[in-house]
Amino acid sequence: MNLEENTSFVLRYGSLIGIIIAAAGLAASLLGIGHSDGIMTAGITMIVFTPFAGMLVSFVTLSMNREKRYALSAAALIAITVIGMLIAFILE
Repeated sequence: MNLEENTSFVLRYGSLIGIIIAAAGLAASLLGIGHSDGIMTAGITMIVFTPFAGMLVSFVTLSMNREKRYALSAAALIAITVIGMLIAFILE
């Protein structure tokens, strides 16, 4: 499996889909169609979590390629991100 291809695919299309969803929510808002805030929120959420999905894909690809050192680094980055999110939700 190719790390660069897999990761760039997730980042490229995750961002693109998030932008399209957010733009659809903006268009719905301008047209006065209901639930536009929820649609925009979903799009922005997708844009924000796309890099995290890229980290997950990188970890899986590195693990499958038996790149233990780099997979461990990716796992540490994922763990730090998850811990940070949990702390943010707890302190909210």
